[in-house]
Amino acid sequence: MKPNNNRVLGILPYVGLALALVISTWTFLRSEQYRSNTENALSESYEIQWGASQIRERLLRATSYIRIASQSGELDPDIDRQVMLLRFNIKQLLSLSYVDRFLSPSDIKRLEYLNQAIKQKLDTTVAARSNYQQILDYMAELEQEIYQISSAVLNHSAGLQETAKINIDASRNWFIFALGLGLFATFYLIIHQRYVCASRRNQHLRSFASLFAHMTRSRVTALRLFLANTGSTCPGDELLNAARSTASELEAINDGLLSIAYSERNPESEPLGRVLHKVIKGRADIVKLEIGLQTTQLLVPKTQFQMMINELVQNAETAVKGRKNPNIVIRTSIKRRYFGNRSHLIVEVEDNGVGMLPDIMKKATIPFFSTKAGKHLGLGLTSCAEMISTLGGKLTIDSKPDHGTIVQVRVPCPRNVNEPTCARADAKTSSKTVFPLRWLSHGSDESR
Repeated sequence: MKPNNNRVLGILPYVGLALALVISTWTFLRSEQYRSNTENALSESYEIQWGASQIRERLLRATSYIRIASQSGELDPDIDRQVMLLRFNIKQLLSLSYVDRFLSPSDIKRLEYLNQAIKQKLDTTVAARSNYQQILDYMAELEQEIYQISSAVLNHSAGLQETAKINIDASRNWFIFALGLGLFATFYLIIHQRYVCASRRNQHLRSFASLFAHMTRSRVTALRLFLANTGSTCPGDELLNAARSTASELEAINDGLLSIAYSERNPESEPLGRVLHKVIKGRADIVKLEIGLQTTQLLVPKTQFQMMINELVQNAETAVKGRKNPNIVIRTSIKRRYFGNRSHLIVEVEDNGVGMLPDIMKKATIPFFSTKAGKHLGLGLTSCAEMISTLGGKLTIDSKPDHGTIVQVRVPCPRNVNEPTCARADAKTSSKTVFPLRWLSHGSDESR
């Protein structure tokens, strides 16, 4: 599979998780909005229903008083209060700002007609205390009008409830979809990470085998030629010394690779100042230290930093060999960033050696590139760069022919540099375990 496709497949689960989060949040907000709107609509609907029921109740009472008066000839004095409340309830219902959302224009006209009819006919009959039978027929028509209004309100309220139920169910379905999408993205991410880890492990094994073959092939070939040319005659001292040297080199290579392959899963941490003093032990004549005060007690992965800095110093020693006044300086400092509240540990190895041409400097960290014709047994700049990368850092080279070389290592420190720890590798087991293998993924023993 192409790298770009792998990158896209690696990003997709995170996009799915983000989409699931957005949909879930949107669904929750929409559900709350639907719930709030439904509560408001039902409250308004109940108020209109209550107003219509009050109008219907007052109208029925007035009708019953008039019916009794048509038989007895006497009108109950309470009818004046009932007619007044009837007019008040109709006006109150018409004055509601949301009445047009529950009643159609024809229903609103019915209410207005009912109000006018009460003023023109019912009030006249009540004031005259006569014509009871004539107004009774008209009251039956008014009752029919108010029943139609009440039925319209009930139907509209039922429609609102059904619409709100559908909207809430739709939101719930969206939430279930978002949940399913999130679960799918999560499980896909787990499977993808397992595949990536397995692929990385296979790549590490292949790289380890390739590096071992690269480092030993020429030496094994030299020993084979030595044995083939020896025959029955005794080889000279020069050939024997060369054979012993080659055997020692093979043994050193094997020991070095085994120390990397079987290094600790949880690297031991040690103050940077102590690591640097171990590196310059026996080299104090040409290697000088310029240690920043804040970095002295900064904890770093002991083995990794010692191997890395030792390799850089070895390269510098080779570069200054044969120069007048050879000088190698190791500098450490903390560089603070104004944004992000994150600081970096800076380690520089500077020499006044022969320097490198621009073409050589560009190839310095390319796997299997060498300027030393197989004479170098160290870790190599490529492996140094890979190791620094596992710490989340970066290695840069600045060199000019005949003006020396500066190799800078930049590694992120914790957000609070006052805590004596650095290079996230010593705090996370997952980072620790990948250091040895990551060194060998592209590295060579003969860089620079």
